Amino acid sequence: MIPRFFRLAQLARPYVESQMQDKRAPPTTLPPKIVKVFMGAMDQEDSSAIEALWSTFRYSIWGVLSAIEAKEEDITIYNKFSLTLGTLDSDILTLGEPVTHQATLFTLTSGALPIYTTSLYCRKCKRRYHHNYIVHNSSNTRTYYGDVPDVIQVAQHFFIESSLLEFFANTKVFGWLSSSNCARIYNTSLCVPHAHILNNKLAFQSNYHRYEKANVDWQTSLSLQDVDVLNGFFLYSLLLEKAERRTILQLPHNESSQKDRLAPALQERNHLIEGIGQEQYPHACNLCFIVFQDKSGKLMKMQAAVCDGDMIGHPCCAVHDCKDTLVNHRNRFCAQHNHLNFQCAVVDCVTASEVGFKTCTDPEHRHISVTRKTQKAGAISAVNSILLDLDTGEGDDEVIIEATMEEDNMSCGEKPETGNRKLRAMFGRRRTHNEQLIMRPCGIILLRATFFGSEAISAVNTFVKATFPTPESTPEYFIFDNNCKLVAHQRVIGDRHFKDTAMPVDVFHFNTKHKESDLHCQTHCNPAAFPELIDANNKWKFNTSICEQTNVWLGGYQAILRDMEVTRFNFYLDEMIKHRNRYTILQLHSKGHHPWHVPVKAWFPDC
Repeated sequence: MIPRFFRLAQLARPYVESQMQDKRAPPTTLPPKIVKVFMGAMDQEDSSAIEALWSTFRYSIWGVLSAIEAKEEDITIYNKFSLTLGTLDSDILTLGEPVTHQATLFTLTSGALPIYTTSLYCRKCKRRYHHNYIVHNSSNTRTYYGDVPDVIQVAQHFFIESSLLEFFANTKVFGWLSSSNCARIYNTSLCVPHAHILNNKLAFQSNYHRYEKANVDWQTSLSLQDVDVLNGFFLYSLLLEKAERRTILQLPHNESSQKDRLAPALQERNHLIEGIGQEQYPHACNLCFIVFQDKSGKLMKMQAAVCDGDMIGHPCCAVHDCKDTLVNHRNRFCAQHNHLNFQCAVVDCVTASEVGFKTCTDPEHRHISVTRKTQKAGAISAVNSILLDLDTGEGDDEVIIEATMEEDNMSCGEKPETGNRKLRAMFGRRRTHNEQLIMRPCGIILLRATFFGSEAISAVNTFVKATFPTPESTPEYFIFDNNCKLVAHQRVIGDRHFKDTAMPVDVFHFNTKHKESDLHCQTHCNPAAFPELIDANNKWKFNTSICEQTNVWLGGYQAILRDMEVTRFNFYLDEMIKHRNRYTILQLHSKGHHPWHVPVKAWFPDC
């Protein structure tokens, strides 16, 4: 009886403290509601035994309570009697003007729990204190408390344990799980205790009735939703970031949705991580930073970086290489180019489209829409295709149609003297071209960038210079599958930023994609021209294919990110990279490759 009393007291302590002026010592008597809960939970007909236990052990309970762990049956029986009495308040201080409402707490080990949450107001400082944050009565700002809390409020009525959010983050990094699948797995496997029994009734017929889920009449859902998983992931990541930087998270309070509330902070973090903002940017280890002696006995270093792209992307303006953000990610054009929504979809045609259509009245242009619908819906008549060209929305992905237009009055087999004309039209949303990575050969990702229109050599050059902005930060070797074009571009524009960097092509691409007759490529980018990159066992010292290997991982996010708004898209990918880099560091440590950080002054002497 006494051990159970101690464990129940642990569950009751938040409510007991909420009724106290001074929490440093236990109260002389328990609140009447808690006494009733204990009577029910411990099967006592009157309160005398409960009062005697509290009087005898209250100081012991108050001193060691944090070391006591409630059992599953304690939580179940406590909830049974406390829900109706409203004693499941959060861990709060005694202030004033309490506002209490029902909510749900999703935990990693105890399932989904019905709870009450209470906020309190301080008349002196004019602030309302919520579970994770405070709001001044004259402010529209949520100021979060320092550090990362054990429980995070992800929506008005839903809380998630940080340990569970950490679990979700890792399932996203290593399993490419969407928020929907995270919620499904939780609701199936973790939402209630003994899910393995409840999910397999036939196999556990003898014990099933003991664990059958009880129906709880509760205002808020006990099933986790994907929107709360995703918002929880973003909020948890922001709180971690702020704690690591020793700063405080602030969010707007009176937003219409949690998505809008999080947006400014996500954008701020995106800006911080641009350029050299990834925490592992100064990384070095035995696999990517090799020290050797030259012929004179002087110590020298060889450091390499590898570049490649993967064709995942987010919706963007349909104007080639336009980087302006879409007002709504379902739109085809940004605000600056919105007028093009009313222009014919055929390239270079500036005629206004007919109302209800995406092409103008030109019969040849309307014929392209027939081709589009035929490809989309199968073999259908031209008349029906034109009817299907009615503009019912802008949600489709970009479709590029090329059609050959022949003269109507030509006999069979004849061709016009000027040749057949080709028309090209674009329908639907455009997506960015690819995500470009620069990595160390050991697997650490230094930087990610979005290429909008194409993987243009000029864009690659700009990206590489942003990654290595000072002469001291440039690597001795930069491996890229199109280095011959990159070197030629740098020579044409007179860019000598990488004058001390050798730029070979990786062996696979050099053997399969580069011509032996290309003298420039053979002279400047042939990996065989760099014998120092081969070790005594005739193997390459650096893994020059690391980007292609990593792109297999990166490409796994295509389905998850394809319709994600750009701010969230960038934050999500950068967060995945940060988690993956941390795991890579652990692997490098365990395999004896001695990861370390190059001092910032070594690469940025003016900082």
